[in-house]
Amino acid sequence: MNKQLQTLLTDSFTHYKARCLKKALNSAQIALEFGLNEEVDSQGLFDANILLSHIYDINGQYQNEPSSFSKAKQHLQDAEALNIHPNEIGNKIKLHLIKGKLCFHQKNLPDAAQNFQKALSLAQQVNDLEGIVKSLCLLSQLATSDNNINDGIGWAEKALAYLKQKARDSHKHLWCEVWLQLSQAYIKKQEYSKSLEMSQDLLAASKKSGDVEKEIIALRNIAVVCGIKSNYKIGMQYFLEAIDKCKAIGYRELFVQLQVNIGTLYAHLYNYPEAIRRYEGVLMEYDGLLEERNKLVVYNNLGNIYLSTHQPETALQYFEKSLFLAEQLGYKSMQAHALAQLSRAKLQLNEVKSAKEDATAAQVLLDELGNINGMQINLLNRGEIYYRENELEQAQKLTLKAIEVAKQVKDDACEIRCYKRLARIFKAKGEYRTALEYEEKYGEIQEAFAKEQYDRQFLDMEIRHAIKEKQKAIEALTKENEFQALLLKKSDQIATQNQELIRMNEDLKQFAYVASHDLKEPIRMIGSFTQIIHKKTKNLLEEKDHQYFEFINGGVNRMNELLDGLLKYATVGNQEINMEDVDMNEVIIVSLANLHIRISETEADIRHESLPSVYSNRPLIIQLFQNLISNAIKFTKKDQRPVIKIGCEETATAYTFSVKDNGIGISKDSQRKIFEIFQRLHARDSYEGTGIGLAICQKIVNRLGGTLWVESQPNEGSTFFFSVPK
Repeated sequence: MNKQLQTLLTDSFTHYKARCLKKALNSAQIALEFGLNEEVDSQGLFDANILLSHIYDINGQYQNEPSSFSKAKQHLQDAEALNIHPNEIGNKIKLHLIKGKLCFHQKNLPDAAQNFQKALSLAQQVNDLEGIVKSLCLLSQLATSDNNINDGIGWAEKALAYLKQKARDSHKHLWCEVWLQLSQAYIKKQEYSKSLEMSQDLLAASKKSGDVEKEIIALRNIAVVCGIKSNYKIGMQYFLEAIDKCKAIGYRELFVQLQVNIGTLYAHLYNYPEAIRRYEGVLMEYDGLLEERNKLVVYNNLGNIYLSTHQPETALQYFEKSLFLAEQLGYKSMQAHALAQLSRAKLQLNEVKSAKEDATAAQVLLDELGNINGMQINLLNRGEIYYRENELEQAQKLTLKAIEVAKQVKDDACEIRCYKRLARIFKAKGEYRTALEYEEKYGEIQEAFAKEQYDRQFLDMEIRHAIKEKQKAIEALTKENEFQALLLKKSDQIATQNQELIRMNEDLKQFAYVASHDLKEPIRMIGSFTQIIHKKTKNLLEEKDHQYFEFINGGVNRMNELLDGLLKYATVGNQEINMEDVDMNEVIIVSLANLHIRISETEADIRHESLPSVYSNRPLIIQLFQNLISNAIKFTKKDQRPVIKIGCEETATAYTFSVKDNGIGISKDSQRKIFEIFQRLHARDSYEGTGIGLAICQKIVNRLGGTLWVESQPNEGSTFFFSVPK
């Protein structure tokens, strides 16, 4: 493969792995364009199209954008058309893997499975380690997402066994793939200790390899397990770190899931206002990105919160939405749960008849499904309905059964309500001693529950205090301008500005490429054909008509100068700066040698005192002096010999160099404008130039950490100063 193309593709893949998708896309598009223009081998073009397909696929997943999936599919088709080696199995494996991913992200699971199986079969034929492991992991992801969790674990464990046999400590990115799938499958299977172990391995490895997406998922999984095990403070830390990284790479779909997770954590901490804010914010702003099953959870949790805060009317609205969505999805366990919750809300509103209908419908589904979460709620509802119908024996029987189920599913709040109801039932039966016993039992458990609630609320205060303290620390660092990397991660505003700067820099690089390869070509063509036409028609034209050709050639020359200037401005200092000790006397000698013709033509008198050595970048300093001296020669007074003096003053922290001329000078109002790109103070027929030279000087000085300014009066010459830090 062409070396330049390989470099571009490597650069793009590095950005892709870090999920800097815009930068990855720019590099990959330039690589493809370069490959097409330079007519490189088909394998290079194939790889460029495959990488672009991956980038667009991930962007479609992150942003839920169908147009990105369409572009991914187009590049996939282009790659297939380029694959002129029908026996190249490696290319076929790559094609099937990306095809399968596209199908999976677009919810076409049968076609996804078919492509992953084909990739696995081909990889096994040639014993391709990477192809085998990736295919097995994608089959695992597919099965787990379709709730075939044991199959998902089975595929991932096959990949793990293969890696242990073939790779051991090498191929860390493949180990990450396996740990990712196992951590996801075990968390769905509620084997939290195993998920935690895999997630910790995944977190360490993904940080080392720079795979941000896997790092975020590892953080999320660890946070979920911490929440389940009531380690809320640690869980919140992991969630907040994950959400920061999610925003940084623009993974909106996962960002929404994390917001739901954080809302649930706040609900467990009894911080209901914050939980409601997170849940309702997600429903309002990201409804299209929220998976239907996650939406069910949000509706149910909001209903629970509003019931717990004695707002049954609002709770009823969310439970109705939950039921409607569960029916659409054919999700029977959630239908039963939603019906039970609707019955509970209606009982609070004294709508007993409607509550009974919902409880009956819920019981039919619960009898079909078995003893699942929601059974305890419906048993208690039915007991309450019987109590209100004065069928006390039935009410007692169902409420006692509700206690058993509540204990099994660890629903403490429901168990407490059951004891309160039993005390009331036995009191209605006239069995006051038993009623008192249940009242005491209720008081005992309620006290323990209240203590736990208090502890969690106190923990919530600790978490909020920690977040505020962290924010204060960030604000303090902002004022002191320290620890920039930390600030960029933690401050939304600075992170946004940083992303914008990266985007602008990439746009500038892209422009430089386009200007150098595309814009100059039509200009050259215009110049060439104009000269040909002029030669052929020279004897046919009047004298004044020849001026038109001169105007065209002048415009072509100015456009070329402008493009050259823009390219210099766009690329100056973009590479890494190598600092060294630079003898400024030698810099002046080189600069004057480069300007020899111009100096001879104008008979310029250029003098400089003995100059120091500075720690700087030699090429940039030469370019800076060359531009300033050239500028001084250009803007001399008519019929006057240019006299230019170069000097230096030393302070405790810097060297300040000066370039003084006897030219036309600059008015005070114009002194700021001259350093801006394209700013010209004089007509082109008076003084040539593009208005870019001083802008380049400004950029160079900024890059070297110094300052550039001018002191001048009209008709009295100008002195340009720039500082170089010691």
